Amino acid sequence: MIKTWPGAPRTITVSDLHYENIIMVNVSNPILIEQDYCPHNQCSKETPSKIKISKVTFKNIKGTSATPDDVKLICCSGVPCEEAKLSGIDLTFNEAPTTAKCAKVKPVIIGKAPSCVA
Repeated sequence: MIKTWPGAPRTITVSDLHYENIIMVNVSNPILIEQDYCPHNQCSKETPSKIKISKVTFKNIKGTSATPDDVKLICCSGVPCEEAKLSGIDLTFNEAPTTAKCAKVKPVIIGKAPSCVA
């Protein structure tokens, strides 16, 4: 899970994050990048996040999701996510396949993984 706040005070880069060989059991949002995270409306979404996220790999993630959208890669226009990879994603919701939602990112899909829907 990666979350950044909009309007971060400076530009930084977060890269080379690898999530591998994980078993999920009824987890909400098991695979998540959210660059506009703003709990309880405590920030302004008018200024996008300045935190650049790149080289993130989700590999061999299996199990069950508590939500039908098991993959959410929601990046911002100011610094869109780069080099996101999904490989060997095998998650279900109520014994059915799950979906993925993506914005401002074009993940590389290797093997089994849900396709992104904008």
